[in-house]
Amino acid sequence: MSERLALDTDAAVDFIRDDRRTPPPISRVEQIVLPVTVLGELFQGAESSVRPERNRAVIEALLEQWQPLLPTIETARIYGRIRAAVFQRTANLSVSKRNDLWIAAVCIQYELPLLTNDAGYDAVPGLTVIHW
Repeated sequence: MSERLALDTDAAVDFIRDDRRTPPPISRVEQIVLPVTVLGELFQGAESSVRPERNRAVIEALLEQWQPLLPTIETARIYGRIRAAVFQRTANLSVSKRNDLWIAAVCIQYELPLLTNDAGYDAVPGLTVIHW
């Protein structure tokens, strides 16, 4: 495992869940980072839940331990490049997958491996993916 590791939304949610069977393997990492797109998806999930206040508080507590990862103009350049590459293979790119490409772009920019169980990330050129 590396010194720094980015989590996708599924990995973060699995870590948060009280009933998780196998939490993501993040205990050996010095620093966990959350791409801001992941944070947006987490907050959307909290707002859509039956316990929004509790879930927002959980996310806020994570932000005290985990570093948010913000996109830049360079992120947008990388996003454009990888979205064009993926679009060449499939013209039917769903909105949710566009968010995944933003997550991938910021990870590529900062040379961070991404912890995920989403096999869709495997098709993104230049992204280091870690599955658990």
